[in-house]
Amino acid sequence: MEYKEDIVEAKERMSAWWDHEIIDRPVISYYYPKKRGKAYGYLDIFGEDWSLAKNHDEIEVPLNGFEKRAENTYFGGESIPYYFPNYGPGIVAAVFGVKPQFKTGTVWFNYPIKPENIVDHLEGVKINQNNEWYSRLLKITEYAAKRAGKNYVISITDIGGVLDILSSFLGPTNIILTMKRNPEIIDTCRSIILEKLLRVYDALQNLVDKYCDGCNCHLGVWGRKRWYAIQCDFSAMLNPKWFKKFVLPDIISQAEYMEYAIYHLDGPNALPYLDCLLNEPSITGIQWVPGAGNARMGSKDWIPLYTKIQNAGKNLVIDSSPNNVSHLYKSLDPKGLYVRTFYRSEYIAKQYLPKFIGGREGGLIVEAANWLKKQGMTKITKKLFDDFLLDKNLEIEKKNQRDLLKEIGNSFTKSWFD
Repeated sequence: MEYKEDIVEAKERMSAWWDHEIIDRPVISYYYPKKRGKAYGYLDIFGEDWSLAKNHDEIEVPLNGFEKRAENTYFGGESIPYYFPNYGPGIVAAVFGVKPQFKTGTVWFNYPIKPENIVDHLEGVKINQNNEWYSRLLKITEYAAKRAGKNYVISITDIGGVLDILSSFLGPTNIILTMKRNPEIIDTCRSIILEKLLRVYDALQNLVDKYCDGCNCHLGVWGRKRWYAIQCDFSAMLNPKWFKKFVLPDIISQAEYMEYAIYHLDGPNALPYLDCLLNEPSITGIQWVPGAGNARMGSKDWIPLYTKIQNAGKNLVIDSSPNNVSHLYKSLDPKGLYVRTFYRSEYIAKQYLPKFIGGREGGLIVEAANWLKKQGMTKITKKLFDDFLLDKNLEIEKKNQRDLLKEIGNSFTKSWFD
């Protein structure tokens, strides 16, 4: 089934985006349910299905679920439908022998090995059909890619970062101690993991290339050429000096191996490494994830950081709340800017989207909120809403009034550009 009618034009714009170019308008990615009453959002469509993490070989169930949701989803702008085989973050650790455990809503990897034994273990891992998890990833990816065909793309599963995989065996404390006492062990482990990780990536992407059009990963950004979201969550435990010694070389190797690369900068503890990443020409762009307790992605609080990233010539990937989208395109350079959001309905999408794609940039909602404030009101009621429509001589279909009423109410309870 064809899930997106304008997919050819969307892919052309995305190809230009990777090269920091604009064809006819900036790229933007947005979604909304075609049918009213659907409660799922972006993560429900693409990222939070843990079926495979629970039942490793049962691919039919999650694919059926994805296709049903995709059929009922409008893929707007440069949103390219994709299915992400979710085995948990860093499933290549399983290829190296860890038994993944699904609990507390995610997958955990833990297989304690002493530092003096880790090199022998990693070297002994064979990347072939006799490797249970390597064989499984190939089988699942090929089945999904063959079924998807040209209707949607299959993302490479989350293969993980080099030190993140190593941490599954040594644990954070032993890694830090070994970095101090026997750094050559860490260097050897990194080399082994990186070489085999890239072999796994190649094998999986080759299968996707055989049946689908394009490349994707858990980040959900379509590319015609090969790319991957590079990350190292473990780096949050390191000082800048050790980041440059034990992390940055692998990031550069991965980025240079791909045709494009986005770095997934996760959490405030990763910010000290931003300058190193911005100075690296092989990194195409940055996705900044602020982490819990901080202003959300897309917030006005991060505009200076986003501007710094853009001034270094890097692309930006931002997931934003609906009301912030137009503000981001006005505040930042639209070249290389990729903003993604999810709307509750087609009507609300049209109210919030930027003008360059036919939206009203939140104008009606702001107008209504300002009108109510002039009346001395601090919250919206159905009676006040009806008075506003009458005063402005607006006729809005009843099916859309509830959505609009809710959005006006939201504008009273939070900062417009949060």
